[in-house]
Amino acid sequence: MGWPTYLVAPPDSVHALGVVSINFARFEMTNNWMLAAVANIGEQDATVKAAKLVPGERVKLIRSAMARREWPDDVAAAITRYLKAMEIFTKNRNVLIHSNMAEVGDNKTAIFSVSRDAQRRNFVTTPEDIRRVADELNDYFWFGHTLSNYIASEIHYAAREEGMIAISNLPELLPLPVHIDPAERPA
Repeated sequence: MGWPTYLVAPPDSVHALGVVSINFARFEMTNNWMLAAVANIGEQDATVKAAKLVPGERVKLIRSAMARREWPDDVAAAITRYLKAMEIFTKNRNVLIHSNMAEVGDNKTAIFSVSRDAQRRNFVTTPEDIRRVADELNDYFWFGHTLSNYIASEIHYAAREEGMIAISNLPELLPLPVHIDPAERPA
């Protein structure tokens, strides 16, 4: 047996949680790209602006930039979908990363957490549910990457440099991610 030599939580859930953490960090890179594209500013400027903001504030900043111009309906829908997914991913990440896990049998994992507003969140999930969060983060990383490049190339007509990825087709809308916490899911 490798490290750790003690039981932290079900190993499949621990592994899936690690992938969620890595994929969330990757997805956060798209926040900078989306801010740069939507606000029509340089990537470095967007990175500086976004660096000091928590995800919810980044959503507001991108929405504010979005409101400053008219958008084709399909592009507006894609940006809105990305921002809604960002809100769900932030909730999923927060409840998973700031929680305690325990094995409850039948390949299930109990999640115990307390939110910033002192609300207890206790629910049972599976490694497959946690993997789904990681997979959706990966899917939205590519969606945000493609969408930000499309906006820069086709909406703002960014000057193309050698080796630059130029996307000429708007990515298809993805389904919204699923909340890991059943209490957050729409009724």
